[in-house]
Amino acid sequence: MVDPRQSKLWVEYFSKVGWKPIQIEESSANSKTYAYVKKLLFLGSLIKIPRISKPIPFEKIDKIAAKEKALFVKIEPATKLDSKLEEKLTINGYKRDNWATTPTKTIQIDLTKSEEELLSQMEKDTRYSIRLAERNGVTVKEASDFNLFTKLYLETGKRNKFWIGPEKDMKLRYDIFKKAGSASLLFAYKNKELLAAALLLFWDNVAYYYHAASSSKNRKLMAPYLVLWESIKLAKERGCKVFDLEGIYDSRIPSTKNWRGFTLFKKGFGGGEVEYIGSFTKFYNPLIKLLFKIGNFSL
Repeated sequence: MVDPRQSKLWVEYFSKVGWKPIQIEESSANSKTYAYVKKLLFLGSLIKIPRISKPIPFEKIDKIAAKEKALFVKIEPATKLDSKLEEKLTINGYKRDNWATTPTKTIQIDLTKSEEELLSQMEKDTRYSIRLAERNGVTVKEASDFNLFTKLYLETGKRNKFWIGPEKDMKLRYDIFKKAGSASLLFAYKNKELLAAALLLFWDNVAYYYHAASSSKNRKLMAPYLVLWESIKLAKERGCKVFDLEGIYDSRIPSTKNWRGFTLFKKGFGGGEVEYIGSFTKFYNPLIKLLFKIGNFSL
């Protein structure tokens, strides 16, 4: 299962937002691993490698870091908790950090199950909320109005106090995945009033609940529950085997403390929790290492 952050579409996206992709290795014709390099004027570069699979080619990464004059390399393995891998990371100079750039904990739903089985594994209140939204006349439809989604997403971020990121980068990422048939937007309405929305990404038979947004109005209509349920059904229709809820609260990562609310929402849909080994950084410059100890930074 290749994560979208190691896909050719992500390579295209990152190339256009100022990161240089460097192929580390090729596992198969359809599976490549990339390091992403961000040049810093007169200072060298930063390198991050999201969702890298085992075995990790430490020597190759060190050579790339030397060539690119890296200040540090940040690795976030696509591996569940693994004491042996953590030992190898430590031996090779990587230290655990608490500023992840990809979700370190998530929920995955098995889409090979029937709709009836998926509903039965949900919490009772979640099933009730889905049916309540339907009874209240909430409808969900696909559309391609990214500006409409962005407006609602910005409202959601401001209300829930989470970082959104540059709008133009979000639009570029969506356009690239949409052009490849690997992105969908779902909108929930009551009559003509927009109540909730979701952005889905699809890659390697997995659907990712990448962004979600909701209005502060008419919350009793439970529109977000219906949007997520319709997202799950759409993923099944597309032949996906797994639905990844793309992040829940992780006590190891302080920046996820504001995720507790939607973590409870996501857990209501069942599925299994997946806890990745975490985020690790190797510093090649002692001054930068000191700076990161003093401050709180993220890529």
